[in-house]
This record gives sequence, C-alpha cells and structure tokens, in this order.
Amino acid sequence: MGRDVKKINNNTKFENYIVKQIEDLLPGDIILHPIYRLDGLMLIDKYKILSSDLISKIKMHASNDISVLVSPSGTKFKSFINNKEFNEMHFKSNLRGIVSEYNKIITFPINIDSLIKDEDIKDYRECKERSKIKIENDNLKIFYDNPFFASFETKLESKKSQERAKVIKLKLINTILNNNNLRSLLEKLKGYKDILFLHSINTASMALMIGLTLELQDEELIDLALAAMFSDIGYTEIEKEEFEKYLKNPEKEEQVLINQMEAFMKVSLHSPSLRKDLIIYGVLDRHEYYDGTGRPKGKKGKDISLFGRILSICQAYDVLVGGYLYNDGVSISKAIKILGEKKGKKFDPDILSIFIQRSTFWKIGERIILNDRLKGEIVGFSNYIEAPHLPIIKMDSGKIVNLLNITNFKESTKKL
Repeated sequence: MGRDVKKINNNTKFENYIVKQIEDLLPGDIILHPIYRLDGLMLIDKYKILSSDLISKIKMHASNDISVLVSPSGTKFKSFINNKEFNEMHFKSNLRGIVSEYNKIITFPINIDSLIKDEDIKDYRECKERSKIKIENDNLKIFYDNPFFASFETKLESKKSQERAKVIKLKLINTILNNNNLRSLLEKLKGYKDILFLHSINTASMALMIGLTLELQDEELIDLALAAMFSDIGYTEIEKEEFEKYLKNPEKEEQVLINQMEAFMKVSLHSPSLRKDLIIYGVLDRHEYYDGTGRPKGKKGKDISLFGRILSICQAYDVLVGGYLYNDGVSISKAIKILGEKKGKKFDPDILSIFIQRSTFWKIGERIILNDRLKGEIVGFSNYIEAPHLPIIKMDSGKIVNLLNITNFKESTKKL
C-alpha cells in the first residue's frame, strides 16, 4: 500500500472513483473498501462517507502515503454501485495492489478474496472436517473477514490450538447464522451505531484468542464470544442523544452505563442464547476492577467472573485505540503502555500478560510503522517484560532507534 504500488497511480481518476493517498482524503469522500488498523482490527467499514473527524482518525492509525479508493461524491458513488464497477478488472487490480502493500505492514494479513468477490457470489469457507459454511449475512461476513479474526490463531503456539481456533470460529459463525434472534441483535447493533458493531466484533475476536490460550472448552468459547459481541446491546435501548452524551463524557453520564446494563438484562430474557450465567456475569462484571474499585458491585480479584476479566481488557484496549469516545484514539504502543500501567489495579495481571504476549503486535524481524517519520524493522527490545511496546528499530534510513530511550516520544520523532 502506498507509493511503491506499481499498479496504482495515485490520484488517478476512473469513471466513478479515484485512487488517492490518505493524506489527500477530503470530507465527503466515500471509502470503497474497509480500512483496518495496523493491529488487524477494523477501523472503518466500506461505503462510509468520510468526515473531518473520520479522516483525522484514519491518519492517526495509518501512514499518510497509504493508497485508498474513494468515490468523490454521492452521485459518483451511486453510479459506481449501479454500474457494478466493483466487478471491473481495473477496480480489482487497484484493490489488489493496495492490499498487497498493506499486508507488508499489518500484523494480521488481509484476505484479498474477501474484498474482491462479486456481491452476488456467496462466501464459502472450509473447516477442519471439510464441511462448508455459507455466509449470506453481510454483518457476519464483515466479522469473518476481519483480518484479526481471520488469522489470530497464528499467535497460538501449538498446531492443535491453531486448528481448534479455526473450527471454533466456524462454529461461532454457524451458531449465529442458525439463530434468528442473534442475527436480529447483530443487525440491531449495526443499525444503531457503526462503532458499537465494530467494537463488538473487535472485542469478540480478541476475547476468543485469550479464551483459546486459557484452554476453555468449546461451549465456553462460544459463550465468551457471544458475551463479547452482545455486551453492548443494552445501549441500543438508550436514546441516541443520551448515548452521544455518554460518549463525549462517560464519567459524567454514568447513569447511561447503569441503564444499558439493566437493558441488557431485559434483552437476555428474550434471548435464550444469552440467558446463561457465564454470559450474564461476564457482561455485568466487565466494569469491575481487579483491585475492587470498579462497578456495579465492587467485586475484587478472582471474585470477578473470568469472562468479565477477559472482556474488560479487550474492551479497554479497543476503546483506547478505536477512538470511540469522540477522539482519534491512541497508538497501539500507547494503548499497551496504558494497559500495562493498570496491571493488578484495573486488570487481572495474568490475563493481561496473556493478552499482551498474544497481541503485542511487534516481534523481532517484523516491520513497524509508528508514524510517517518512524518506519523500519524491529531488531530487538531493551526490556520486553515491562515495555513490550517500546522496541529497538532499525529505521529505513539505517539509523537505530531505541524507543525506550525516547522520553518525549511525540516530540522526539519529529527530529528523527
């Protein structure tokens, strides 16, 4: 993705879309493909009209010289869809070029086939027993094709766990596909507010990775994923105006949090799949703190349900990076740092260590892009145990930079 893509001429105009770089995005542009964060979790779904805030968020989580495909107006976008230009070779070629370059820097690779299939072609995947699953639900396709969800098993050591992860993911998709109530709730999340939907699938992906590491049983893993996916369904019962106030000032609008918990309990009464102790306690306990200062009950340590302790970490990370609370979010590095500082206070130290080890997206030999000035290859760590977010980098210029020694990261990188 970016200037090295030979097939792409940036700012090239086709009939109804333009190839441009992120730095050139304008309010009103309509993105024609999903944009993923560098950690493989979804940032923005396709066909989203970009605002100044969204563009700022994209620039926060991706290098400005990355290429994207956009329609510059509603009229052009309508023609793009009506003419089915997403099936044209020039569009697919451009998209392949973008994905190819993006996969050089993203932690979990994007599956190009999931983005270029004709919209009227059904999506099939094969599980361990070679049985097939037909994904006809658009929301589930977004979930299944999320790069993190699609390949997080690569972070698991044993082949047994990796194979098990693939089967569990298919079982989860099948569970929702065969349950009208769960599909309806998923649609309700997506229709209420995009960020709730994205937050839900991101959290479920991370929770499953942790659950597999903890060797939970199959049924427990499915329940954990469902708890993650629908833990915020209560917000859909809150007036959108009240929810917006909460996002802008969550501490001041604490009553909204209480109301959504009560709303979840009511929803679960009509949802047999969610009416399980493991799921209910997980959803209610995700705001409890390990040191006992959380809510609603002030539970402490292992008195907090396992699901609750897992979800609190996954949700906190995704909120920090995703920038859902009317901000651009923080970098992956800073998010890991913030979580680490709350180990044993807000978060279960053992589960947090698992999360960081599995999802710390930086390993020796991997390429890293922190901003437009700081790009290169990870060559080591000074203190991986306490600072896995601060590697030693050999920059593209050849200069060696130890992030642990940069006291004022933001200012210092401007001088690199």
